[in-house]
Amino acid sequence: MSLAPFVDDERDRSDLPLVRSHYSRQDVRSEILRFSRGRWLALAGKRWVRHLGRRPLVVESLRLPGTLLATGTRAVYATTSVYRRLRSREDPYDDSNVVAVTPYLDIDNDLEAWRATIEAARAITEELERLGVVRSVYILWSGRGAHVRVHEHALSKEFRDLDHAWALAEYVRIRTEAKVAEIRARHEALAMKVENQLKPRSLFTVPLSLHRRIDRVAICFKPESLDDFDPSWTSPGEFRHDPSWEDHEVGEADEASRIAMEVVGGYPIRRSWRRKEPPVDEMVRKWNEPD
Repeated sequence: MSLAPFVDDERDRSDLPLVRSHYSRQDVRSEILRFSRGRWLALAGKRWVRHLGRRPLVVESLRLPGTLLATGTRAVYATTSVYRRLRSREDPYDDSNVVAVTPYLDIDNDLEAWRATIEAARAITEELERLGVVRSVYILWSGRGAHVRVHEHALSKEFRDLDHAWALAEYVRIRTEAKVAEIRARHEALAMKVENQLKPRSLFTVPLSLHRRIDRVAICFKPESLDDFDPSWTSPGEFRHDPSWEDHEVGEADEASRIAMEVVGGYPIRRSWRRKEPPVDEMVRKWNEPD
């Protein structure tokens, strides 16, 4: 399938100049390339573009800004999974083809309540730090909310599967649930929720992508910058992005993911519906002893 069927007929769309100017920047193109190697891409707009002919869309075949202008889209997403090969439509559906999965938690919120989002991100990063995961953590501001991500290579090769990534994210989500609820109530941020959205072929925003609907740039920064963050950092043309998201320590998250697998198990569709005893909440309390 060519790109032609996805051409947007609204030639006078007001966001075309923004799409063209943003994705024409060399730093934007380089960062999207750096992050997206080995991932299956998706272009989001009125329609989703995920293939070129019979091949999955990959960053090496993405031409910016031309591809986005031609398809009528403006946001770039990628799979949380990194693949060994992406040459045919079948490749993303081969579990043995996955070489790594990026653990992350999604903080969804209204932009107006951004301070609550920052506090929730801080609670999550502090919990990861208690679990020994420090150098490999970064925050991506996704437009209205944020992701707290752990670099996939913080897990050693034997831990880089969906089960361990999902377990780590879910374990941290459970351990921070009460704190997030307190933040939500104190800020009256009733729309805020923290979710573990990892699943096979799940998508998340690529760094320096434009938001799908609002004029914001997805920027990254490290946990030590949480206190300084301001939404102005995400303004197109004036964004502030920290390329050190790639910093990591191999194996840093191994022990945390091992504990998480003991407590919550792997990705749920792969395990029996019969719950092992003791219940998950009791197991979490067991591992959540004060420092």
